[in-house]
Amino acid sequence: MVSPHRLTTDQVIDLLKEETGTELSLSTFRGYVSRGQAPAPVEKIGRTPLWKRSDIIEWAHNRPGQGARTDIPKRRRRTK
Repeated sequence: MVSPHRLTTDQVIDLLKEETGTELSLSTFRGYVSRGQAPAPVEKIGRTPLWKRSDIIEWAHNRPGQGARTDIPKRRRRTK
């Protein structure tokens, strides 16, 4: 039996919608994972990846919004 603190991909998608109100497709989430922009699975049962619930919740609340550039460093503003 799977721990209630471990989530399948479908459960991750449902949790993201519940936590943020935003729908994310399976392929988009898988793309984030493959590029290292989302938490990596913590274990697998057979070929099924499982994520830690707390990791997904933290990521959901701290991930950059649509169109945010994550490949360039943020500039500091000069103060006078």
